[in-house]
Amino acid sequence: MLYRQVKRQLINDIQSGLAAPGAALPNEKDLALRFNVSVGTVRRAVDELVAEHVLLRQQGRGTFVGKLDRERFMFQFFKIAPRTGPSEFPDVRLHKFSKSSASRTEAQALGLHGTQSVFRIENVLYLKGRPVIHDQIAIAAAMFPGLTQAAFTARTTTIYGHYQAAYGITIVEADERVRAELAKPESAQLLNLDPANPVLCIERVAYTFDRKPAEFRTSIVDTRDFDYVSRMREAA
Repeated sequence: MLYRQVKRQLINDIQSGLAAPGAALPNEKDLALRFNVSVGTVRRAVDELVAEHVLLRQQGRGTFVGKLDRERFMFQFFKIAPRTGPSEFPDVRLHKFSKSSASRTEAQALGLHGTQSVFRIENVLYLKGRPVIHDQIAIAAAMFPGLTQAAFTARTTTIYGHYQAAYGITIVEADERVRAELAKPESAQLLNLDPANPVLCIERVAYTFDRKPAEFRTSIVDTRDFDYVSRMREAA
């Protein structure tokens, strides 16, 4: 359909950097002239991108390319909340950073073939001053060329914000599998748990546009005082 072609062109603008994170889109009339379509066709394409959190409408100001900042991270991707009291942004501390060949599981999740390399990043996330989450992240080295521990540590935004700002990779959705298991020794030590303690294991594959996998993440969560919260909203 014609509006999907417009949507694809807008996505291409974002991927190429022509429409930078936080930048305002031209108004709908100008976009209609550019793409030689009706304003209604442009509006339908923009509406879908707004619904997917790729674009952000601000009343009276216009439509902007969404930034993967703290607010969006907490709204769309961070689902661990205290059993009592308000949610908070985690204090993320790097534990390990390395690069080596992808494991079979990582290659399958990231759609890699052969002996491609991945960056492996391990973080410990603190909430209310205590370690609650042990994150193990794998990303394809070819997708994030030149990534270094220093650059990763020095980022001034969320991890997904860094992907977007430094590499033009916008995470738009994710699939998660959740299960209960016993804490493995390393996670137990990092989270101050007894090895026999049950934990929540969340495996997430995060995707950029066109369902292209960009990150495989395993989160081990101490749920003694924290819950996994899934926010469901009525479909339009």
